[in-house]
Amino acid sequence: MTPPIVVCTVGSRSLPVMQASVKTYNPDVQLMIFEGFMGNFGDDYNAAMTQAFRDYDEIIIANDDIVLKPDSYELLLADVKKLKGLVGDKLGFVAAKSDDVRGCQHIRMTEPGKVYASEAVSPLFAWISKKAFQEAQFPPTNWFSDDVICHDLNNLGYKHYVSASYVHHVGSTSIGHDIMQLVLDAEPWIKANRPEYHKAWFK
Repeated sequence: MTPPIVVCTVGSRSLPVMQASVKTYNPDVQLMIFEGFMGNFGDDYNAAMTQAFRDYDEIIIANDDIVLKPDSYELLLADVKKLKGLVGDKLGFVAAKSDDVRGCQHIRMTEPGKVYASEAVSPLFAWISKKAFQEAQFPPTNWFSDDVICHDLNNLGYKHYVSASYVHHVGSTSIGHDIMQLVLDAEPWIKANRPEYHKAWFK
């Protein structure tokens, strides 16, 4: 079964552009759009993914502020197929490169066409299995939510990869641009629930 693209949005002005890119390049792929109402990225996406995994064993989660290229979807799934043969059912996130994203996925800091492992990825456009999601979910935060789930899965033996796939990222239209406040908002949960991560990330 072809994996759907799952998006959780809170009224992004970029969503119609994202929808248009999917409709244009992958019209046969189901695009599942959920309205976020939980107050943070982690809880919103956990709710959306739980719904999607009722009918699918693997999905692609996507930001509401990305734009696909003609081959974004196909390249991602081609890499997933290869990586399944490499790591089996311990495959974690397989995430696309972009132009506004953490360094390990940034097109200006990486080699085009190359696929490689990474301890953590930003799931702007990322494949994930139902099995992995059942073992670890996003924390109830905006910032650091991807870091927490990635490291939780690492601790369970999963491996994450950066794909040769690429998507354009408008950037933070849903959670805002006040990075310092986003960090401060996330810190109490991480300190209370993942003290080992807090020690490493908050100097």
